[in-house]
Amino acid sequence: MAERIIYQSDGLADDPYRVGGELAGWQEGLARYAVGNSRLAFAMSAAFAGPLLLPAEAESGGFHFRGGSSIGKTTALQVAGSIWGGRDFPRTWRATSNGLESVALMHCDTLLLLDEMGQCDSREVGQVAYMLANGQGKTRAGRSGEARRAARWRTLFLSTGEIGLADKIAEDGRGRRAAAGQEVRIVDIPADAGAGMGIFETLHGFPSADAFARHLKAAAGEHFGHASHAYLDRLTRDFDGIAPVVSGFQNEFVAENCPPNADGQVSRVVARFALVAAGGEMATAFGVLPWQPGEATRAAAKCFRDWLDTRGGIEPAEEREALSAVRRFIELHGTSRFEPMGSLAPTDNMGAPIDTRIQNRAGFRRRDDEGSIEYIVLPEVWRGEVCAGLDAVMVAKTLAGRGMLKPGSGGKLQNNQRVPGFPSAIRCYVVTSGILGDDAREAAHA
Repeated sequence: MAERIIYQSDGLADDPYRVGGELAGWQEGLARYAVGNSRLAFAMSAAFAGPLLLPAEAESGGFHFRGGSSIGKTTALQVAGSIWGGRDFPRTWRATSNGLESVALMHCDTLLLLDEMGQCDSREVGQVAYMLANGQGKTRAGRSGEARRAARWRTLFLSTGEIGLADKIAEDGRGRRAAAGQEVRIVDIPADAGAGMGIFETLHGFPSADAFARHLKAAAGEHFGHASHAYLDRLTRDFDGIAPVVSGFQNEFVAENCPPNADGQVSRVVARFALVAAGGEMATAFGVLPWQPGEATRAAAKCFRDWLDTRGGIEPAEEREALSAVRRFIELHGTSRFEPMGSLAPTDNMGAPIDTRIQNRAGFRRRDDEGSIEYIVLPEVWRGEVCAGLDAVMVAKTLAGRGMLKPGSGGKLQNNQRVPGFPSAIRCYVVTSGILGDDAREAAHA
């Protein structure tokens, strides 16, 4: 009698790619209701875009539906999850970066769904964002000290949460900010579609958004998995011909939606939205999605515009954050930490100057030639507080380029100024009143 061998794996057996119900039931009871609902259609299109990453030579990355509780964010994930494996297909953010490595590997070339970013440790969420989008886990040593091969994957991921990545990173209280690279890797999309019904824009005859959501969840639990099988069957019949088709969809989407002179960060993001549009349009062309051509493109374009509006412009994120940081500091401390000088200095009834006690002085304020207030910031305060977490030189260059910082002689960013309490002129940063104007607010809007 042959010896019986039992294999015991180090990991738990967990196959998320399950099948239930029927494709026709999924199309009729679930997919058709995404028409006219940009968030639902976008989530479903993203599920079909994952397998296009390889032929399109596209980078991994994610989208994050951000908004208040009970507006349908989890419903959108369950709808997308029904394409690959059912209502339980979505995972949660409640995991370490090490734990999410194996999860990402399991979702290579498909769609990774992560619910409730708020459950992730704020100290880890930024690292997780980089890890998932870069498609590579940590390099670890083996038992004998040799370097083990790091896990690698390609995936699109769709996330939800009441707050965005930047707010989550800031929760640890150490003044940390989300880097521009992190915000490009996980793109914040307002979950509220703006129709007063949470993520929904049309209810397709259901009496309420709650009733509509309950129907979608029930349908996702009954019919699932078949759409991905039908899609992959068509996709792999001519795998070598996929790349030019996807490229055509992407180029058309970018041409129609990417603003002229947009920064490279915006261009990277619009390319990912274009890939999602391509996934939805190809699934429509294959007859998997019961939509009219153009539905996936319209949904992706709507979500892209809402992201761009929330972002506040097409400039690099670093420039917007630079303006915001300086404006925020002056709004908070403009009178309390900036000592008045010149015509702003207080005097008594006889015109004699009155000593002003400024606690924790950051600099000085005075009137310029036009009567507006400008702020003279001491150099150490500029580097250590105003620009905390940012490149101080980059911040100064950004303001100078917009006419909001007065350069010194020879175009130097620092300006020699005579100020009270110093025996000779000192090098400072002179910020004009324009930092509090409407132009600065619009440029720094996030």
